[in-house]
Parts: sequence; C-alpha cells; structure tokens
Amino acid sequence: MKHLIAMLCASAALVNAQEITGIGNFSHIVADLDKSLAFYRDVLGLEVVTPPRPFDGNPAIMKLGDTPGAQSRMTQLKMPGAPVGSVGVEIIEYKDIDRKPAHPRFQDPGAANFALRVRDFDGVAERLKKSGTHVLTLGGSPVTINGAHSFFVQDPDGFVVELSESQNPGAGFEATVDNLDRTAEAYRALGLQPTAPNAWNGNKAMTDNAGTPGAQFRQSRAPIPGAAGAISFIEFKDIDRKPLHTRTQDPGTPILQLNVRGVEAMLPKLKAAGFTVVSTGGAPVDLGGGKIALMRDPNNLFLELIERGPAK
Repeated sequence: MKHLIAMLCASAALVNAQEITGIGNFSHIVADLDKSLAFYRDVLGLEVVTPPRPFDGNPAIMKLGDTPGAQSRMTQLKMPGAPVGSVGVEIIEYKDIDRKPAHPRFQDPGAANFALRVRDFDGVAERLKKSGTHVLTLGGSPVTINGAHSFFVQDPDGFVVELSESQNPGAGFEATVDNLDRTAEAYRALGLQPTAPNAWNGNKAMTDNAGTPGAQFRQSRAPIPGAAGAISFIEFKDIDRKPLHTRTQDPGTPILQLNVRGVEAMLPKLKAAGFTVVSTGGAPVDLGGGKIALMRDPNNLFLELIERGPAK
C-alpha cells in the first residue's frame, strides 16, 4: 500500500510539473531604462534583442500589473553565446504612476540575483570599475573562489549581479527568500520540486565575496521543465534582513517569466499556497490570443505566468 501511494504521489507531481513548460526572461523594474540599458549593454556586454520602444499606455499591460493609468516601456537583452533556454533580461520602466524604489540588499527576502558566466571576465570587471558600479564584494575587487574569478555588484536599481569567469557563457537567476522550507512548500503548488536545502554555509571567502560578511546561507534549486536551467533560492541568517514588499511599478521589483499550460486553473492552487494574484480582478489577462497572470510569491518574487495561444 505504501508503495502504491508513493507511485500515485509521484504521478501527481509529474502531472503538475507539466503545467510549466519553460522559462522566459528575468524582468527588472527600473527607475531609468536608458541608464539601466547602458549598464547591461555597455558595461556587462549583453546583446540587445528588442530595442527600447516609446512609452505607451496599453490597457492589457495595465491590467496585467494592476497599474491603472500608467505608461510603460521596455527592452530585452541576452548573454551572447549563452545556450538556448538561458534566462535573458527584460528592463521595464513605468511613468504616470506612483513609484517607490526598493534599493534591496542581497540578504533581504525578495531581492534577486542575476548570475552571469562570462569568458572576458577581466574586461567586464574593468568596465565595472570604470563605471562606478556599486561593488558588494569586500575590498572592491574580484576574488578567486574554487579556482575561478568571481565578483558581486549591484545594478543602478539594486539588483544583484553575480559575475563569474567561465568558458561556457550563460545566465541564471536566484531569489533571496525568508525561509527555504516554506518556499519549497509553496513552489510545489506550481508543480516544481525544489531540492532539499543544503547545509548552512558560513565560508568567509564566499560571504565576503557576496557582500554579506558574517552571514551564513543555504540554497535550493527547482529545475524548470522544458528549460536547461532552474530557479535557485538562497536564505541568509546571522545578518540583518528586511523583507521587501513592492508593487509592479516600483524600481527594484523582480519578475520571472514562466511558460505554463492552463493558467486559469493554476490560480486557485497558487492562492491557497500563499501566492497573491497581482493582475486586476485576480484573473488572467488576454494578450493576443494567449493568457497571462502576474503573481507575487510569499517572498515578494513576482511570477509572470504566460499561457501562449495556438500557433497561427
């Protein structure tokens, strides 16, 4: 009987996991798109995929993020040479609506870390130094961790960027959470299966590199069906933490895009697990044949659930 129950649970988990079919971009809500674009394109060396467009007041976008009356504009970038399925960056700026910059710290639940693996590490590090970018790494210079150069900085809106040296360029995403165990429980409602948290780690070289001296941290990963990567989660202790609670339009708000099936049917399960529907009226928005809903997880990470319509 126990074996049968285990098989049924595993089958149910597989069905749920199939609701997520892939990962999209990591969206940054920023105070000044032009300034952020210069940072990601000219300093970090990312490649522009979608050039900036003018501000507009698209009614569907207003409903998606519950930003009535606001105008927005955006641009998209990707890491050159990164494999298909790697996380890209989408920079979004709002206007004609109240905005409160979050200025997150790495250890604050709700903060986000964009991890970049680059070949020309020295070149990027030199551009970061010349640009006056805020460096988190103690001493202000790259360090060597496990035989590779590494460096932590913050972009103009406080998003953490982890830069590491690698011959295999790519990008990843990590969210800072209040409690990994509760986070894992919540994300199982999405059909994901986060790994068990690893042991608390207080390695001085690593915490000094991340700009969190004296802290301990532990991590977990949730593989994304249909994608090469995963959502990574990190929890800190023994350091001051201030949970974030931002709105869609506030600079410093992180949004991760997930491709899904049956978004409308997913919402009740997610709300029961502690997620909040941000979209106006608590319902998905119809965008060009597909449906999209914006959710906030218990840690203030926003998830944009995208259900695409049939190909034409």
